[in-house]
Amino acid sequence: MILAALVVLLVLFVLSGMEVAWAIGLTAFVCIFLSQFTDNPQPYVIFAHEMTEGINSFTLLSVPLFIFAGELLTFSGATRRLVDLAAALVGHFNGGLANVAVTANFIVSGMSGSAMADAAATGVVLVPEMVRRRYPVAYACAVIACAATVGPLVPPSLLFIVLGAAVDLSVGRLFLAGIVPALIVFLAMYALTWRIALRRGFPREPRLPARQRVRMVLRGLPPLAAPAFVVASMVAGIATPTEAASIAVLYTLLLGGLVYRTLGPRQIIDCAARSALVATAVMLTVATSQIFSALMVQEQFGTMLTDAMLSVSHNRFALLLMVNIMLLVLGMFMEPLPIVLILAPLLTPMLQSAGVDPVHFGVVMVLNLMVGLIHPPVGMNLFVVSAIGRVELMRVFVESIPYIVVLLVVLVAVTYIPALSLYLPTLLMGR
Repeated sequence: MILAALVVLLVLFVLSGMEVAWAIGLTAFVCIFLSQFTDNPQPYVIFAHEMTEGINSFTLLSVPLFIFAGELLTFSGATRRLVDLAAALVGHFNGGLANVAVTANFIVSGMSGSAMADAAATGVVLVPEMVRRRYPVAYACAVIACAATVGPLVPPSLLFIVLGAAVDLSVGRLFLAGIVPALIVFLAMYALTWRIALRRGFPREPRLPARQRVRMVLRGLPPLAAPAFVVASMVAGIATPTEAASIAVLYTLLLGGLVYRTLGPRQIIDCAARSALVATAVMLTVATSQIFSALMVQEQFGTMLTDAMLSVSHNRFALLLMVNIMLLVLGMFMEPLPIVLILAPLLTPMLQSAGVDPVHFGVVMVLNLMVGLIHPPVGMNLFVVSAIGRVELMRVFVESIPYIVVLLVVLVAVTYIPALSLYLPTLLMGR
């Protein structure tokens, strides 16, 4: 009864439009109340205990720090410089600003690690420019929303940090595992955008003089040092994720305050306030998901799910197919973070026993859930860019369909060719 109530109440609260953290927390509290009328009542103290334990992790301390570093880079004007860098590199080729959007999102993703943050940052800059050049506004929004899905695969990825803490995996290894799939997603989207631009006759940008292009590239390089240092320090074993995040914050403060001179005390305080709001929402979701997961474990949901899948097949390829289908469906209705927190601890042991590397599965899971960001009814990236472009969400979704197909093809490749995600971490960090 409690298990059924957990599922039904969560679906009802999410579909009603309630914030996901509150929906998960309220569902858990109601189920604890209902358990008082069963043979196995749960003490109310479990609510506070699991919430506290859910965020009592040194690794998770890096989440608000990375969010703060991303806000500082955005406020310092780094996003504009990185967009200019992308324009200098590819703007004069076929695809024009559309492929500038794809390239810029791949570059910017190393700043925030969040798909929605990247879509907002690049969308504000590029959507108005694309509309001025007579790109259809729905397509302009779609290419931004879809290109931003690469963000959580590029370090520092907030989802990889949370996944590493939830399943006790090396965050550095997850960061490395996401790089090749991220490159494949970028190249596939670039090729698709090239094709669409050629077929629909989108304009190119004029080729800039060599000196101006060199200047734009040099102006865009300093922000890229932050994610490069984060990955290098963790791979070399010099710093933990939290220590690397702290140094990234210090670097962005120096970059914005002393080099660009766009960050003063007031801007830093504003960035800290915005980061606190975002980090609070993330950590509240982590805390409430911990309660939900604990109740699911006590109700033996993991055992039931594992038995159901293994009753169909013990083959790891078949299991990965079933898991992918389940995640794609869930991703249409829930945000990625709670899905990772709730299901990763349940699915990882089963797949590991079937011979699936947990780091490989982590990359598959994150890539899978990125499709949900550009698919109704949740589709958070679609909501962000449709608000920027002031266009109907369904028009943006229709323009996004070719990109969704490309993402699904890449997902299949990454799922069934483990070397795409495991080659780099094995090469640099050993087995």
